[in-house]
Amino acid sequence: MAAQYVHSRLSQSHLQRYTLVFKNGELLRHQDALTVAQYQQDARLAQVQAETLRA
Repeated sequence: MAAQYVHSRLSQSHLQRYTLVFKNGELLRHQDALTVAQYQQDARLAQVQAETLRA
């Protein structure tokens, strides 16, 4: 099992989430860092956007 970093803010734990944007316009929202790492070398991936955290 892969380790995931947990950040603490205001006594609440959460995982950083990302949106993957592909060249064909497809979006994969709410992905974790492990998924981002798996897609980093994919030629179809256009960019990775960090999602803003909501209270």
